[in-house]
Amino acid sequence: MPVLPKSKIPQEAEIPTASMADIAFLLIIFFMTSTVFMRDKGLKLVLPEKAGGQVVKIGGERVIRVSINDVGEIYLEEENITSLSDLKEKLANRILDYKAKHEGKDPLIIIRTNVEAPYEKMIEVFDVIKQIPEAKAVSLASIKTGG
Repeated sequence: MPVLPKSKIPQEAEIPTASMADIAFLLIIFFMTSTVFMRDKGLKLVLPEKAGGQVVKIGGERVIRVSINDVGEIYLEEENITSLSDLKEKLANRILDYKAKHEGKDPLIIIRTNVEAPYEKMIEVFDVIKQIPEAKAVSLASIKTGG
């Protein structure tokens, strides 16, 4: 009688899972170290070089003041401004009037913000002023309330 080979019963394949936790932690460490986290970016401002101790005095007539009070209301000089588009239009007109009267010289626009005002308001006003092509000189200042 011929000897028949033993029937090969397929064995179930095993996946070693003992080192899965190690692999998971290595992947976490890899992605944590290779990920670039977003940083908050502030305002992009080009600041002038330090003027070696010289103080430049600017006459009050050359200054156009945009003020933001502690509750976020916007004023152009003493006039209450209700919308940002209104601010853009009125400020552009004031700049053009100043340039017409002063032989093309640029006025200085100062954004005066109360320290208690919402930060977003100052950014919104600054963005509106940047959209005005005639606004070449812009300054930021803070207003501290008594107390």
